[in-house]
Parts: sequence; structure tokens; C-alpha cells
Amino acid sequence: MARYAITAPHDGDEQIGDVTLTEGRATATDPGEGVLLYLRRHGYSVEPLDEEPDGPPDDKPAGRSPARGKRG
Repeated sequence: MARYAITAPHDGDEQIGDVTLTEGRATATDPGEGVLLYLRRHGYSVEPLDEEPDGPPDDKPAGRSPARGKRG
């Protein structure tokens, strides 16, 4: 789930796709890619609020599986 803070280049209330701006500001959850492109193209500020890492969490390093036994 991606969230964005959106700020319009002007104050006012408006609806763009599934994003509702009030006094030129909105927080949008998973807006469509077309909406994001439109907003950026027309001078709106679009800032990601929470970035999710690509891949596994960093709490355990990726590595080898434990050895089954000692070879001699």
C-alpha cells in the first residue's frame, strides 16, 4: 500500500481521479499511476509518505543454510 502527500500549485478544493484535494492538499492511498502522472505533469507536488523496502526485511541477513554436518 503506497501513500502520497499531494500539494496543488494553487489553493482550492478539487477532485482529480480518486484524489480529493481540500484547500490544495490531500493524502492519497494507492492512487492510480495515471493520476500520479497527471498530477506531476500539471505541477502538483507528489511526495511518498512511506517507502516499503524492495525485498526481505533487514532483520535477518540473507545467507547460506546451516551445514548438515561436518565433513571430514
